[in-house]
Amino acid sequence: MTLAGFVAAAYLFADSRGPSPATVPAPAASAVAYHSDGLSDSYDGFRVEPLALPTGRGPGRVSLRVTGPGGAATDFQQVHTKPMHMYVLRDDLSAYQHLHPEVADGAWTAPVSISDGGAYRVYIEFVPHGRPAGADPTVLGVPFVIAGDTSMVPVPAPRAEARSGPYVVRRLDGTADLVSGTQTALRFQVLRDGRPAVLEPYLGAYAHLSNFEVRTQGLKHLHPIPAGPDGAAPPDAVLAFHAAFAERGDKRLFLQFRAGGATHQVAFTIFTT
Repeated sequence: MTLAGFVAAAYLFADSRGPSPATVPAPAASAVAYHSDGLSDSYDGFRVEPLALPTGRGPGRVSLRVTGPGGAATDFQQVHTKPMHMYVLRDDLSAYQHLHPEVADGAWTAPVSISDGGAYRVYIEFVPHGRPAGADPTVLGVPFVIAGDTSMVPVPAPRAEARSGPYVVRRLDGTADLVSGTQTALRFQVLRDGRPAVLEPYLGAYAHLSNFEVRTQGLKHLHPIPAGPDGAAPPDAVLAFHAAFAERGDKRLFLQFRAGGATHQVAFTIFTT
């Protein structure tokens, strides 16, 4: 999956109200492009079937059977240290979870915790064996509903900063709108006590970024901009991603990084014209 090897590019430190991100060259095109977004349970010969989904609040379990052209599909390429990445999201774009299922009795299974009612979707991303290096992942999804009272969360307006524990993450172009169909560099800087944080490897990289369309809830990952040949953590703690959005509208982005021995998560809303 395009679970990006999310790492930083050098960036001249500037006020978050500065100019929009510079246009950058698009990443090298995949030999084969796949355009699934998790809004269907089947794509490109693969299908996901729910065996167990949460039915109430609290700890639960997701168990899915995946079939492909050759039958049961229980082995995929390792992408960012995992053969499959799983996500859970409520239809108000809240309650995001990033999970790593394992194969048990022919099914992909992961523990999950549900804190509130509402309509949810489970997304899975994987790259089948035989696909060329850099190929986009297959993304499938299935919905489930938790009955009962629900406290819906409005999608927040764009903000230049978000906090997780002692860490502040700044979007370096502030709240600037992006232009649909234009390749840009979307940059975030992680700070602690006003200074660049010391980032630690997370799933074989230094960050992970998931993008969901607010209108459709379709999932698309952003392509990373490599930090450099040595693979060291960026000293300025800037995480940079190729961003090219096909459609205008609101996007909800979930950024995960590791620092201080723990994994942290922040979210940003952006708008593309």
